[in-house]
Amino acid sequence: MAQQTLPHEGYVPAYQASATPYVTSSQISQGEVQAYTFEHVTRFFNVKNRGTNAADEIAVAFTENGLATGNYFTLQQGEAFREEIRCVKLFISGSAGSGVQYELVVGLTSIPYRSFNPVTASNGYQGVG
Repeated sequence: MAQQTLPHEGYVPAYQASATPYVTSSQISQGEVQAYTFEHVTRFFNVKNRGTNAADEIAVAFTENGLATGNYFTLQQGEAFREEIRCVKLFISGSAGSGVQYELVVGLTSIPYRSFNPVTASNGYQGVG
């Protein structure tokens, strides 16, 4: 009898298959933090700053501590970031402006959250906080 392989972090077919979509749009003010925890590991994510003022800026990190320690990237008004990165958490903060609109599109794999090694500095991941 053949054994069935359960999806895990390194299970390549889960990243080759089409992703399940997760889409949200929200508004955030300076100093505010919105945390997203996904039930499955991401295949990719796209975040776009839809702010209407030149001063509108958001910060995106993979850990909440990353926001506090400078391990994040920023998106100015109208900028977007899309990358194939596997993670189970994202943190978005308003780093400038008031009531900055943003959108988040995530492609989820079939790999459950519990099968993923958390991306934190204490687990050996450098540059995430």
